[in-house]
Amino acid sequence: EEKSNGRVLDMGRKVMASTITKRGFSSSLTDPTAGMLNPDYEYERLRTNVTTPEDAVNNILYNTPNRMKGPEQRRVICALVNNHPGVLVQVTGVLAARGFNINSLVVATTEVPDLSRMTITLILKKGSNFSQAIKQLEGLVEVWAVLDYTETATLERELLLIKMAHHPPGDDGSDQSADEKMKRHAHRAAIKSLAEIFKADVIDVGSQDLTIQLCGKSSRIDNFVKLMKPFGIIESSRSGSMTIPRSRITFGDEAEEIQMEYDGVDVTMLPPG
Repeated sequence: EEKSNGRVLDMGRKVMASTITKRGFSSSLTDPTAGMLNPDYEYERLRTNVTTPEDAVNNILYNTPNRMKGPEQRRVICALVNNHPGVLVQVTGVLAARGFNINSLVVATTEVPDLSRMTITLILKKGSNFSQAIKQLEGLVEVWAVLDYTETATLERELLLIKMAHHPPGDDGSDQSADEKMKRHAHRAAIKSLAEIFKADVIDVGSQDLTIQLCGKSSRIDNFVKLMKPFGIIESSRSGSMTIPRSRITFGDEAEEIQMEYDGVDVTMLPPG
């Protein structure tokens, strides 16, 4: 009986896989690396109000993005340094010597005037000796500590200022007909609507353009810029990513257990200083 049930289950899986393949999807159940979609299935990609498991599975498979497997890796580090002239050159020199691409760098003083905090976002190629670069940075006289926040639960924020044109691309604003005015009004309304979805603020308005401010994660700002590009971007400015660890939430015995773990830290594993 168990063998019979196993054969029935295997047969059901094969039927499911073949059905999905016929519907336009490759058999991702058996070959995860195969292409996801047949171009002939374009008209049925996003079916709404589905009533069958087959249609529901098709929608889910299409809307599930593939895992990113690029040759590059994003790293976020924080360096606590003395607020002295030339420190920035020393830190960036170590990273540049190893061929690391600095995607963003934010430096400012902390609550202590003599201490500055650097938040550096790096784009590394696979196989890069990142740990050696961290040790070199920690060995600098002006550097107190270097923290790698890549695998840490953090809060990340970046500020974007973007200036958008009032009129659609290709419209110089000279035509004052009623139809053109309606198009410009619809263009501005679409920009403001998209800004509201991302919880951005319009902070300045001129006769030919408006400026929008958005604060959020770097990936969120990337998406916002991509969606705004068809509306006509005049210019934009980004602050770079700032990162701080998330606060812990502990109650009662949990706090005592964490304290015991902290008491057992090996001091020899801490960075110099």
